[in-house]
Amino acid sequence: MNAAETVADYFDALTAGDADRLVQLIAFVPHFRKIGTDEGEHVEGGEMAAAYYRHHAESTEDFRLRIDHLDVQERDCVAWFYTHQTWRLLWQGTREQLAIRMTGVLEREEGVWRFVQIHASLGVAASSS
Repeated sequence: MNAAETVADYFDALTAGDADRLVQLIAFVPHFRKIGTDEGEHVEGGEMAAAYYRHHAESTEDFRLRIDHLDVQERDCVAWFYTHQTWRLLWQGTREQLAIRMTGVLEREEGVWRFVQIHASLGVAASSS
């Protein structure tokens, strides 16, 4: 997979609640970082990714997202992306609709792209369309 396909696979696995596939997309390196939108939602080190994504998959139902914009750039052994999306999901029993902005960095090692950094933030309130 190229970097753009890897990013698409991440979002597919995220909405499917496939924690095992998500973990396979993460670099098992100490410099991995995942920063989410909830207070205290951060992961430091690839070895912590499995617990984080398993909790996310177990806590989320009926997850649908609409990609409003996605840009993926790839150079040699590094790639990065920016996206803004609308998420609709049932998170820990609460129905939510979120405007999400996300950036990330991937590294290619032995021909395989893996995430080394993902940062998500809340944008303006999503419209109800």
